[in-house]
Amino acid sequence: MKTLFVCLVTFLFALIIGCQESSITDPVSNDTEFNQGTDELNAIDKDNFHEVIKLLGILHDPSHILNSFAEIKGTVRYRLEKIFTDQTPPREAINVQLKVNAVLKSNCPEEDRPWTVDNTSVDVVYMSSGIEPVYFLEKAFRVHNTSCPLNLVLKFQVDEKKLLLVSMDLKKVPGLLPIPDPGM
Repeated sequence: MKTLFVCLVTFLFALIIGCQESSITDPVSNDTEFNQGTDELNAIDKDNFHEVIKLLGILHDPSHILNSFAEIKGTVRYRLEKIFTDQTPPREAINVQLKVNAVLKSNCPEEDRPWTVDNTSVDVVYMSSGIEPVYFLEKAFRVHNTSCPLNLVLKFQVDEKKLLLVSMDLKKVPGLLPIPDPGM
């Protein structure tokens, strides 16, 4: 009888432990890096990119003759880090890390999908030896989902403490032709 009671208690204990909800089988949250909006930061961005520049406006679209503009909405996240070179005499330089995340809406009726830009960049900028050292950095980022190859060209003013957006333009990628639609 004692053995039967011990077996019954052991069976009930195993049944209770085995039927508890496991965190592995819990539903997955929809808050992943793949469906975050342009204004949300994932954990990597929070650690690496401290400052934010908003991208908002209307740009000239060089790929279309009619309805030749596109609306842009997004962000440039950046981090500036002062470094010193091994050159003689030592020159001051700034490591500029950029992360661009933007959505563009073309006014062309044939373009039904939004254009996107999602890219990172790391550059070293050597500062001039003036009283207030300033440098201009121009970066081109590929625009995706377009019928004609385009770059989003951003021009920044870099100093020791901040990055300022001077201009933004859309430009055709030199040397690349539009991909023809197979249905035409």
